[in-house]
Amino acid sequence: MRKIILACLAITAVLIVAAGTFLTSRIRTVSADLAERVESHTGVAVASSGLPGVSFWPRFAVTLDNVVLPAPKGMTSGPLATIEAMHIVPEDGLFGWGKNGIAEIVLEHPSINLIISADGRANWNYDAKASAGAPDGLPLRIVNGRIAFLDERTGTAVALADVEAQTALSGPADELTAKGAFVWNERRASFTLFVKSPQRIAEDGSPTDVTLQAPGLSFQFSGRTALVKGFELDGQAGIKGTDLAMAASWFGAALPAGMDGARFDLAGAIDSSARGLLFTNAQFMLDDMRGQGDVGLAFGKGRPKLDADVVVDMIDLTRYSATSAAASTAFLANPWSSARLDLSALRSLDAILKVGTNAFAYGAFRTGPAELSANVTDGLLDLKIAKATYAEGTLDIALKIDGKADTPAIEFSANGEGIAADKALLAALGFGDMHGRLSPSLSLQASGETLADLVSTLKGHASFRTVGGSLAGVDLSGVFGKVSTAIIEGWNRDDRQSTAFDALSATFAISDGIAETSNLVLTSPTLTFTGKGEVDLLRQALDLKVDPQLAVAASPSATAPAAPQRATFPVAIQVKGPWTAPRIYPDMPGILEDPAGAYAALRKLGLVSPD
Repeated sequence: MRKIILACLAITAVLIVAAGTFLTSRIRTVSADLAERVESHTGVAVASSGLPGVSFWPRFAVTLDNVVLPAPKGMTSGPLATIEAMHIVPEDGLFGWGKNGIAEIVLEHPSINLIISADGRANWNYDAKASAGAPDGLPLRIVNGRIAFLDERTGTAVALADVEAQTALSGPADELTAKGAFVWNERRASFTLFVKSPQRIAEDGSPTDVTLQAPGLSFQFSGRTALVKGFELDGQAGIKGTDLAMAASWFGAALPAGMDGARFDLAGAIDSSARGLLFTNAQFMLDDMRGQGDVGLAFGKGRPKLDADVVVDMIDLTRYSATSAAASTAFLANPWSSARLDLSALRSLDAILKVGTNAFAYGAFRTGPAELSANVTDGLLDLKIAKATYAEGTLDIALKIDGKADTPAIEFSANGEGIAADKALLAALGFGDMHGRLSPSLSLQASGETLADLVSTLKGHASFRTVGGSLAGVDLSGVFGKVSTAIIEGWNRDDRQSTAFDALSATFAISDGIAETSNLVLTSPTLTFTGKGEVDLLRQALDLKVDPQLAVAASPSATAPAAPQRATFPVAIQVKGPWTAPRIYPDMPGILEDPAGAYAALRKLGLVSPD
């Protein structure tokens, strides 16, 4: 019995020694195969800490911990890659015999750092030669990795997290194909990649194909990629998506809420330049709008930048307004909004735009052919619309917004000639009762966190002149005629009435939201008046004094027909109160307290009611 036990123990010992010897041999064979391949391509040795381990599930694999792949000799940038665990799966599994190769390499938590030094050297350029006739690259899988790129010459840096990818481990001069997914700016994206020679990217450039799929965005490129003089692309590219706001937010830009769900497409020849990526003679689409031209995309100062010189058939931004883009007919009757202005979009991207268009529309504001230019830099907007055909006339507009300051500031100027007054004022103010040819001129400044604040701080100058027109809904001759006998409450609007005029004009000096005029003038066949006073824009109130002259029929003579004459009031007429319904009465002391006594005194002064 004792001999049997000793024999069993001896056999067991032999088996254990044999198994250990076999496992050791397999580990050495697999490790040596990998080390030989890496060193033959790079000239550097793979290093790891501790002894190799083995795992049997789901497949037999040799595991190396804390693996380091050094950078090329002479570079001080640190290792090309550090890997928490490298699993090497033999081609023939546990019981393979001989050097039949490696089936797959799995990298767990690798950190791959691609660096171009200040002198232009790439830390993945090992001066390797293409391995013609060599075995195919080893299948390589990356699990939960990180890939970072830094160009020390420009400071350009990109870091991708949670990388899951499949590729093949070949020499740096050999073809690279890869597919997988990564996380950038908290968004997950999938990709495919083909590079003819990664090493040549750091030299004269390599043919490259890339596709990228991310929420709201897809990108594809086919052409040449190089890094020897900075980031260089030369080929064909396209960007398109179903949600422009979502795509822009991936790059740190916050577009207005109305841009959610906007479809877009940009395609054309692409190359890199001082403006970043430049699409030349590109075709682009934004929902139903289409155009062509040069479009540059770049990233700097922590935000994206758009540089475009394009022609668009029609620009209609109405749908992209988070609120109504058209002033309603109640606009002048409602209090100014006290909601805080949101100018965050100006701080989230920079832009230089030059746009020619056959038509521009925003709500009721619609032009014909126009030239637009816009510059957004560090939260400052400078917008100009020049040579615009607008409402049967011409219009130039300039708008500056300081969205960077704690208290936003706005500058606005406009000059128009021969504009249809009803169309222009309806679009701007929701007031369409004035007809005629309007020629306005405005130069205004304001600051504040709300629309009410802006109105209260408004200053500058404004003037207008309207010729050959009318005021719908009110007969001013009748209103001023009634004032000779009674105080009038409101305009007493009647859509059947109107006031025709030859010309209506005024000039205003504006300060702290109060517009003051001394030359309000209306001329017409039935009524002429001059006026002066104030318009309180914040309180939406009038305080005007006008001197009307009403047409009255003169007695006919024997030799000439009757000709109209002008009847004047002995005192000015006061127009005071809310601009939607002011009180209109003779400017006579005590008239509001004792109308009868005041009118009796006026009759003594020669007040005569027009016939």
